[in-house]
Amino acid sequence: MYVLDHNRQVSLIREMTQLRKDSESWEVYYHHPSTNAMWKSYFPKANDEHRGPKILRTEPVPDRLEDRLDNCLKEPIPENAIGLAIELSARPQQWESIITVLEDNYRRYDRKQLSLFLKNLGVEDYKKTLDELNISLQEVESTEDIFKKLARRSKIIRFKRFWFF
Repeated sequence: MYVLDHNRQVSLIREMTQLRKDSESWEVYYHHPSTNAMWKSYFPKANDEHRGPKILRTEPVPDRLEDRLDNCLKEPIPENAIGLAIELSARPQQWESIITVLEDNYRRYDRKQLSLFLKNLGVEDYKKTLDELNISLQEVESTEDIFKKLARRSKIIRFKRFWFF
């Protein structure tokens, strides 16, 4: 579960006990005593210039990408799709595997959730996303052609899910 609203994050954090904090990566781990759940607060798009959006999510997350996508895209909770997309947008080297999983399973996901996820993943506007992360194509070890193909595949998934069941 992801929490993106700042006021909700602050209110939840006040209820929890801080377990550990990493000042270099701005990651903080919490324990919620009433639910016995573990939480992580972090900035997935943080770089030298700015931190980007803050995310608060439950821990641990499933190891497999398919399971994470299933958890966030099957339920009609927009924050889950947006939060996961923001988190994964910071890892452009994984975009191809993400798009492949979405191509294989797009029928299983909620239509609105899938659309929100793809919009916030940043594949379709890869230049802007890479600029926000201060990453060059050489650092990702990819070419612009590969990103153009990923953007096209993303648009096709969105189109298929909108028009086909």
